[in-house]
Amino acid sequence: MADSLLANKRVLITQADVFMGPALCGVFAAHGATVIASTASLVGPDAPAAVVAAAGDIDVLIANLAIPAPATPALDVTEDEWREVFATLVDPLPRLCRAVLPAMIARRAGKIVVMGSASALRGMKRFPTPRVLAALEARLLRGPVRASVAAASFSAWARSLSVAAFCSALPFAFVARVPSSSHCSTSARSLAAGAPIAR
Repeated sequence: MADSLLANKRVLITQADVFMGPALCGVFAAHGATVIASTASLVGPDAPAAVVAAAGDIDVLIANLAIPAPATPALDVTEDEWREVFATLVDPLPRLCRAVLPAMIARRAGKIVVMGSASALRGMKRFPTPRVLAALEARLLRGPVRASVAAASFSAWARSLSVAAFCSALPFAFVARVPSSSHCSTSARSLAAGAPIAR
C-alpha cells in the first residue's frame, strides 16, 4: 500500500525504461507521488524541452540519463560513437535544467536529482586494459555531468531550490558481503571487485 510521503508531488523521470528508471518509478509511486515516466529520446537540442513541456507542471525532475555501456576497444572508437555517447549522457542535462528551472524559480520550490555514477569520482575496473572506452566514459562523460550539477546547484540554492546528484554504484556494505560461492554470478563478483568503494 502506498504511503503519503510524496502525496501531490509530480515527479518526471526521464528514460524511465532503462538504467535506474524502472526502480525509481516504483519507489516514487510507492511513496504516493504522481510519476510521469517519460521514455522519449533526449537527444537533440529541443528534445529535453519537449519532454518537460509534455509532462506539464512538475515538482521534481529525476534526470536519469543512460546508454548501454560502450564496449569498443579504445583505439577503435569512431567519432560517431563518441558523439552518440556524449549526446545521450552529457548534452541533455543542461537542456533539461534550462527547461524546468524557470517554473521552479517562479514557485521558489522544486528539486532536480541527477542519476550519475561514482565512476566519475574514482573509476571502475570493468574491462581488462586496453579494452574500452569504459575508463573514458567514467571520467570524461560522467565527470561533466557531475560538474553541471555542481554549477546548477549554486544557482538553484539562492532561489530555495536544490539540485543534487546520486552517484550509483555498489555501496561498501554490499560489496563486503558479495559471496565467493557459485551462487554469486561471475559478473556480480567482477562488478563488486571494481566498484569505487573509497569514495
